[in-house]
Amino acid sequence: MKILVIRLSSFGDIVLSYTFLYELRKLYPDSQISFMTRAQYSEIIKMNPYVDEVLEYEENTLWTSAVNIYKNKYDKIFDLHKNIKSYILSVFVINKVNRLKKETFRKALLVLFKINLLSNFKPVFEKYLSLLDTGTASCGRKFRILTGFKSGTRLIKENYTVIAPSSKHFTKRLPKEIFEQIINSKRNELFVLTGDKSSIDNEICSYLESNCKNTINLQGNLSFRELADLIFFSEYVICNDSGIMHLAEALDKKVTVFFGSTVKEFGFFPQLTESDIREVTGLECRPCTRIGKNKCPKKHFKCMNNQSV
Repeated sequence: MKILVIRLSSFGDIVLSYTFLYELRKLYPDSQISFMTRAQYSEIIKMNPYVDEVLEYEENTLWTSAVNIYKNKYDKIFDLHKNIKSYILSVFVINKVNRLKKETFRKALLVLFKINLLSNFKPVFEKYLSLLDTGTASCGRKFRILTGFKSGTRLIKENYTVIAPSSKHFTKRLPKEIFEQIINSKRNELFVLTGDKSSIDNEICSYLESNCKNTINLQGNLSFRELADLIFFSEYVICNDSGIMHLAEALDKKVTVFFGSTVKEFGFFPQLTESDIREVTGLECRPCTRIGKNKCPKKHFKCMNNQSV
């Protein structure tokens, strides 16, 4: 059997497919499993032992990729993305596609009017798993760590904690001054800073490196594979609501995560019982967004400024 899984982006969403891929392999042990994602994220899937082939999607290959999917004659296709592009990619094989069910309307009600119809919410990985339920078999519902992960080089010999102090959106970032307090409160411990090559990540990590002597700054210098190795050999991970949180848990690392403008009802939250969720409760303005904003709509940013160190 030939199976195709489609999830084009982003970092955290792709990592959350790991449990789905584990259960998919268990259901179809002799199948050939292919995974289509954007080229920039292909390394995340190449780390997964349950995938046989990674198909790299480029922006200018949409229709070409759709034709290739048709020609490859897949027996089953799982669309974990469900957007316009994933619809086009599978337009010639619609009868073979199982698509993720999104809760866009209910999420919008929570953000805009604070009407919470997501009280019985499921984590995103479990939403993915719902696509595997059939009349004859039902997959497990347990979050799976990446047991087949093969660690590579240990970059830092000493014991250390990983801190990922940034995020794509401002309202999902704990202020760098609070991260500074956290690091300087434990001067005998070593903290390794990570982030992408963006100017904001560079600004935050450079600030912490300058103001905290017990740090090593690896921002912008790691591939996804090297980042996974860094997390794998760490003692602990501290981060915002970001893809780092999901990768750390997939590698069975305890996480402390700071939630600002987003809430766990959206499905993105830690799954390991040892992990620690930090949020400021009782704010009428939360959540103000589903994915993050470039500034606080209320201008006070209490959801992050009032976090307890």
